[in-house]
Amino acid sequence: MNDLEIRPYEDKYHKDFKKINLHWLNKFELYEKADDALLNHPEVFIKNGATILLAHLDSKIVGTICVNPIEKTLNEILKFAVIDGYKGLGIGKKLMNCGIDICKQNKVKTIILESSSKLKDALKMYEKFGFQHIKVKNTHFVTADIKMELKLK
Repeated sequence: MNDLEIRPYEDKYHKDFKKINLHWLNKFELYEKADDALLNHPEVFIKNGATILLAHLDSKIVGTICVNPIEKTLNEILKFAVIDGYKGLGIGKKLMNCGIDICKQNKVKTIILESSSKLKDALKMYEKFGFQHIKVKNTHFVTADIKMELKLK
């Protein structure tokens, strides 16, 4: 794992970013039209203040996370994924720690995320990081039946 690097998104990795996220979205039957905005045009999100990080290991992209500002003190985690064959190696933990660090640097008070009850392993990880379940309302995604938040100090 010494070779693991978390680096900012670059346009040359667009295909990898999209492929990794489409894989899990389709695997769990969660893909919907609302996913296309970020998957097809990540540069628009970045231009509007989002940070997309990619996990590089074994000369390939093995994970992604997007930290998207909603308000000055509220950010959202989107498209958090690690590819099959690389799960359980601490890559997701490292990505999430980097995402949380970005929020702290930007003086964010609350991080939210929307998820699905189908994503059992991801939900366990979110809970380990201290995310709490909150009422689902005003969701961007039809398939999101879970909403969580993490209050930062």
